Order: sequence, then structure tokens, then C-alpha cells
Amino acid sequence: MKNIVYAILCALSFSAFIYVEHFDIHQRIIPSICAFVALFLYLNLTKKSAFICGALVGILWFYWISLSFRYYDATYLIPFVILFVAFVYGILFVALCFFDSHIYRISTLLLASFIHPFSFNWFIPEAMLINSYFPPTKLTLFLILTLSSFCIYALRQKYYKSMAIVCFVALLSISLTTQQKQTNTNDTLKIKTIQTNIDQDLRWDKNELEQIVISNMNEISQAINEKYNIVILPETAFPLPLNRYENLIETLKEKSKQITIISGGINQEDNNFYNSAYIFENGDVKIFNKIILVPFGEQIPLPKILVDLINKYFFNGAVDFASNNTNTINTTTINNKNFNIAICYEATRDEFYKNDPKLLIAISNNAWFYPSIQPTLQKLLMQYFSKNYNTTIYHSSNKSPSFTIYP
Repeated sequence: MKNIVYAILCALSFSAFIYVEHFDIHQRIIPSICAFVALFLYLNLTKKSAFICGALVGILWFYWISLSFRYYDATYLIPFVILFVAFVYGILFVALCFFDSHIYRISTLLLASFIHPFSFNWFIPEAMLINSYFPPTKLTLFLILTLSSFCIYALRQKYYKSMAIVCFVALLSISLTTQQKQTNTNDTLKIKTIQTNIDQDLRWDKNELEQIVISNMNEISQAINEKYNIVILPETAFPLPLNRYENLIETLKEKSKQITIISGGINQEDNNFYNSAYIFENGDVKIFNKIILVPFGEQIPLPKILVDLINKYFFNGAVDFASNNTNTINTTTINNKNFNIAICYEATRDEFYKNDPKLLIAISNNAWFYPSIQPTLQKLLMQYFSKNYNTTIYHSSNKSPSFTIYP
């Protein structure tokens, strides 16, 4: 029974940083304490309790993955998807805790962010240090894990007073000596990020298309009136093969002589459909196709024969988006400044930060998972990458708040 309680407390502590942020509880002490408790309990898990902890972490972090099935007339699959996610992360935690050795467990948790089940990389343990008193780095994670190991030893030896003193001094030292330098961002551009609020079941409704286009144009016109240099609309803000609508393209080109416009849309090339970012600037247009597709959302990471069967029987015969088959991330110059261009999931992928971008534009459509903690976790992960790579992120989204993140 004690081991089950440990597993539940460990999972809750691992997940607390998400829910503290989601419910706007602005107290850095809570994620700080919970992170230490999570890592302390992690080192104490048995294999059985590790599975329970991992399964609960999978549910608490990623239950929202199942919500997208509502839009494929497959609501009945939601509980099965949640159980599948729980099983995958339960097995992952068993692997992380397979040996009792603290050296092994510290090493595996440090490597956990490189383990991507079905190419999905959102389990980053050090991310739980975001908005705590400790910077979200692997060094900090290592130091707190090492301190936790010492505390376990001290408790077994009944060195209670020594443990309390060492623990307090060590945590204070970690907080003070590992703080990252904050970069002052001197913005010379006025950039407006747009939040739209279109339900997913209406987004592709042809009866809604005209109103969606009018609303987008009004947002652009307002940004022009407010003297912005750049306006950013969300992913698939134009829910149509935009490159096939010549009149609309020409209208946006004309407006781009007054303001740079960045918007999501579909790019149709022959029989391939790409989730793309369109950039209109000075009367010209550039199109950037999405490179890294969302596993099971835009592309099923399985052999083709299984992909065809799943699409046929579970996704109403839908086909996967095509991806820009290149190892080069999307980057461009806008108003004489270099930007990386990320579409939704890409903004939380390490590949889009490897070139140390100072500026990144991200566009998302989070209506698939509304309402849930998904936008909160997405924002926290963007904060994690922003802090670790010293990148300013401008993010526009549908069905969740838009924001700018400074490192």
C-alpha cells in the first residue's frame, strides 16, 4: 500500500507544474517543492509502483491526446486512447526504474527527454522546473536528483538534522548558482499575435469559410491601423488550399505592402496537401511547408499497410498530411531580421532551436484539444526551449491565448 501511495504522490508531484500554471496559481514555491518531492520519490519507486506512477503521469500530462477523436466520429475510442497512453508511459517508467541503483535511475531520467514514444517528445522531466526557483536545465535536474539521493541515505542512517541543514543549503545554492542569464530583448519591430476562437467542428465547414476569411481580413486591417510591422495569424487560419485561391492571394499581397502578414493555410501541390505557413511581405509571398508532423494527428508513425487500415476504419478514409522532406528547418528574413518559422508541434521540437535562433514565430490550432491542459503544457515547453536557447517566441493560436515569450 505504501508503494502505491508513493507512486500516486510521485505522479502528482511530477505533474503539479502543469496544473499550477493552468489554474493561474502564481506561486513559484509550489512547483519548486513538488519537483524535489517528485525526484525524491522517483528514486524510491519499486518496479510495480514505477508502472503506476508512469501510467498516472501519462494520463495527467497527455490525456488530452484522446480528445481529437471527437472530430473523427470516434468518441468511443477516447477511454482506450487514454489507457494506451497510460500503458506506454507506465512501461517507460518501469524502464527508467528497472534497477534500484540511484546512479542508474539518475542517468535514465536525465536521458528520458531523448526517448520519444511514437516520435512524440513532450515528456521532458526538467520542464517541471519551469516557473520554480530552479532553472529548467539538465544540470539542475542532476543536482536535485543527487541531493535527493543523499537525503534518502541520510534518512536511512537517521541523520535528520544533518539532512535538513544540507538539504536547505544545497537547494539554496542550486537556485542561486544555476540561474540563467536573462537577455534584454530590444524589440525594434511591433509584432501583433492574433488569437482566434473557431471551434474545430466549424473550422472546415464550407458555410463558415466566408466569415472566417472576413474575420482574418479585419484582424489584418486593424493591425495596419494600429501601426504594427508584422501580424501573425494562427495555424490554418485560412482553412483552405490558399495557393489555389488566386484572388485571395492577390488581396493579401496587396495588404502586405502595408504590413507583413504571417498566416497558416493549406498548400496543395498535385495530390499532396501540406500544413503550411504563408508569409506575405512587400507584395510577395513565401510558403513554408511543415516539416515535423504531429504523430497520429497529421501522420501515423507506422508501416504504410497499418496506416491505410487505421485511416480507413478510424479516420473516415482521411489521408495524412505530406511533410516537407528536408532536414533543414524553416527559416527566413522578415523586416531584415532572421526568424525560424514553426507550425504548432514544431515549436516544441529541439530541431527548431539547434541553430540558436534569436527569434521564432510559432502558429498553432489548439481547437482539437479544447478544453484541456494541452495549451498550457505547450506554452510551458516553449518557455523551456526559450530559456535554454535564449529565443524570443511569438505565438498565435486558435482556441487558446496567443503570447510572446522572452528568454
